[in-house]
Amino acid sequence: MGIYAKTKHAIRYWLLRNLPPCQEAVVVISDSMERSLTLREKFLLKLHLAVCSWCQWYMENLLMLRQTLRAQAVEPPETNFSATPGLSAEARERIKERLSK
Repeated sequence: MGIYAKTKHAIRYWLLRNLPPCQEAVVVISDSMERSLTLREKFLLKLHLAVCSWCQWYMENLLMLRQTLRAQAVEPPETNFSATPGLSAEARERIKERLSK
């Protein structure tokens, strides 16, 4: 192992041991979707993401999910609720009877 690789490994190891754990990083990642992070939170999160591939994967998936949901909210599906079948009067009466017992 070369000196560069050893130094890189040592820095990564030190960061992983001294930064907040993944459980705390996940909370900050989720919070970042709802509010602006403080400068300190941004800095610590960026450092954590630089050394933790699991949290990188989690954040990428959250962003993809967020984009997908936003895209679907913009383009609502074409549904005709009047054409969907409802309960028959007989079925409604059976449900009312069972709920009243």
